[in-house]
Amino acid sequence: MIVEKTKDQKVFTKELKIQTFIIGIVFAADMIFGFAEQNFLNTYLVHVLGLTELHVAIMVSLSAMMGLIFLLVWGIISDNTRSKSGRRKPYLLLGGIISGIAMIIYAFSPNFYWALFLDVLIIGIFSNAYFAAERALVPDTIEPELRGRANGIVQSFANLGILVAVAVFLISYELFAIDNPRGSGTILTQEGHLFVLGIGGIGFMVCGIIGFVFIKEKPVSELPPKKKFLVELKEIIDIEEFKKQNEFYKITLAYLIFQCGIGSILPFLFIFLFSLGLTTLELLSAIGIAFPILIIATLYLGKIADKHGRKKYVPVSIIVISIGVFLTIFVQTSTGVNLILFLIVLPFILISILGIRTIFDTWAQDLLPEDKRGKFFVDYVFTR
Repeated sequence: MIVEKTKDQKVFTKELKIQTFIIGIVFAADMIFGFAEQNFLNTYLVHVLGLTELHVAIMVSLSAMMGLIFLLVWGIISDNTRSKSGRRKPYLLLGGIISGIAMIIYAFSPNFYWALFLDVLIIGIFSNAYFAAERALVPDTIEPELRGRANGIVQSFANLGILVAVAVFLISYELFAIDNPRGSGTILTQEGHLFVLGIGGIGFMVCGIIGFVFIKEKPVSELPPKKKFLVELKEIIDIEEFKKQNEFYKITLAYLIFQCGIGSILPFLFIFLFSLGLTTLELLSAIGIAFPILIIATLYLGKIADKHGRKKYVPVSIIVISIGVFLTIFVQTSTGVNLILFLIVLPFILISILGIRTIFDTWAQDLLPEDKRGKFFVDYVFTR
């Protein structure tokens, strides 16, 4: 079902706002943990252990493969969990604690094999229990008429998590970076990696516990019947089941195409930012202006998704964002940097990467039946 325009929008109760904020905190921890995992586990191999990019490639490939498998596995398992503690919450706790501890221990890895074991087998398996559970929390606990605004709030928390992660990154290099004794440039010391990975790991554990304790799920009596794991697995490749979920796969395909465009921007974003030669003050000022705009836009996109339906403003939003991103090529001129134009286009870049997914997430959540959210929403997550 897709929520269409209604004359009277439902309002958030105080209890529902608290629930949404807690889910947002869970997502913020995901962003901080994910930023540390995607960046600092890899730099540890090169900066601390003195290994090559080939070692990084091996670990990243194996970790990605493990994520591909276990995000689906945990999605199916959580769909069919009927514990007294809840359907998704046990996996927030399990994934948060085990992965958080593993990330902290990783900062003491004496060699490549220890790092490989912790990243691929421990973090690669158990962090996906957390990720699979959190993705289904909004559709599980928020009714469709409020889901757009809820996603706007949750995504705003996630964006703040990214901001915290970037701040930790900048602080770590300010405090712990040293000249590379094995070559040119600077490296982050083991103490610096412990600082970053410790924050990521502790945050993941704490927010997993917070989610487990405070999030309220439906009673077991209101949930659909359980299915066996192999039955659920077979449904993924069943043609008839695929036809039943064809609308979901359409929005997944549409989002994949959109993400291909975003993916062409991301690899060059930091290269572009550093090439501008801005001072730290100028860069921080730009971020300080852009992030509040991003938060406001994210919340507004969630609001219009509830008020006017999911698809009505998607084309308009994408066109406006695309125009803003296109203007980026005029920021750097032969005479220098057009700082005013940079301040204008940076919010468009951030909204395209982080903001507009609010509508797509809500739209996708509406299309899945209650008993398949963990399993099929994994397909949607992979498009990111």
